[in-house]
Amino acid sequence: MRDRILRFLLILCAALAASGGFARADFLADARNRVAHGEHESAIPYFEKHLQAAPPSAAAYFEFGQALAKVGKEAEAALAFRRTLILDPRFAPAETALRDANAQLGLTSPSRNWHNAVTSRIPLDDLAIGGAAAFWLGVFLFLAGLIAAKSRRALLSASLFLIVCGFAALVVLWLVDPREADSRDAMILSTAGAVLYKTPSEDPSQKITSLGQGSVVKILSKRGRWGHGELPGGQRGWFLLEGTTPVIPAA
Repeated sequence: MRDRILRFLLILCAALAASGGFARADFLADARNRVAHGEHESAIPYFEKHLQAAPPSAAAYFEFGQALAKVGKEAEAALAFRRTLILDPRFAPAETALRDANAQLGLTSPSRNWHNAVTSRIPLDDLAIGGAAAFWLGVFLFLAGLIAAKSRRALLSASLFLIVCGFAALVVLWLVDPREADSRDAMILSTAGAVLYKTPSEDPSQKITSLGQGSVVKILSKRGRWGHGELPGGQRGWFLLEGTTPVIPAA
């Protein structure tokens, strides 16, 4: 009797998991079907449901961004394209689409830097796996060199070389990985934009500059309704957090 109950529970769990997978697939299929028929507005809720229920996908975010751009929601589209590039920095169509969305918003896209040069040439997963493999192989050879009677110097030299290379690769990964670099970024989605102040106060005399819809600010700290942030050019100030959303969505 106990075995039957256990088998029933296992089958039930498998069925529930499968039904969840089918539901996610149905959301994305419905969204794509609506896009294929030119129904971009009605496709948007289905993309949202898919992205809420399924693991993050660069392709799904890109298609979501395209649908948003088609109905004139340029700031939301820019956010979707940024999320695409966080998941896959080598997704060239998303980079082009982000530039177009920023142009529609009257914003300048950030210039390419050495981070982009690395991520456009080396897949981040390969960098992580290669760096970790080199580091731990170096550690293994170092331990082997300590106990080896012969070729000790060669083993120790090779091990130190691998450890240094592996560690360097992991440091580069940490520096260029958008999931780390953009972890504190927020985008202003309010159509009214935002204002950057010298102090957390709406005193007009403390105004530094206005931020348009679609602007990205790196949040350094928070104080109630206020965020202390840094603009891409390095300028810092306070702004109201209402109307902003994290570039990397909360898990």
